[in-house]
Amino acid sequence: MVSEESVSNLVQEFNKTDRSRTFAEFIAVLFKGQFIELYLGDSYEEVSTEQVSVSYPAVFCGKVISAYKECLIINSVFVDNSKKIQLGNMVFINERSIRALNQIDGNGVLEDMFLRSRESLDIKSMFVDRRG
Repeated sequence: MVSEESVSNLVQEFNKTDRSRTFAEFIAVLFKGQFIELYLGDSYEEVSTEQVSVSYPAVFCGKVISAYKECLIINSVFVDNSKKIQLGNMVFINERSIRALNQIDGNGVLEDMFLRSRESLDIKSMFVDRRG
């Protein structure tokens, strides 16, 4: 699992180098060999009733291989013809299309992190007010 400390340390390391580093390179170093999910802003399904519409975010999932400039390379998971999940489809993603990403580590998925604004009050009472 990537920690706050490892992210901060890598940011400091990247800031020290003379050459400009890309977001894709940052992800590749931080998550090298790890499985992540990437949200590009698309939905795989939208379910609507008369009063409610729910959109489910579409994500790429795969193992981080490397990056070349602004291109992130992942060994992607896909569903084969027999409807089984397989690993082995190389995907090349432009870093500018990435809206969010998350390490697949059992600590929640991106779909669970999309909250309503009203839930920020719960966050305040659960995390902000308990500090100190």
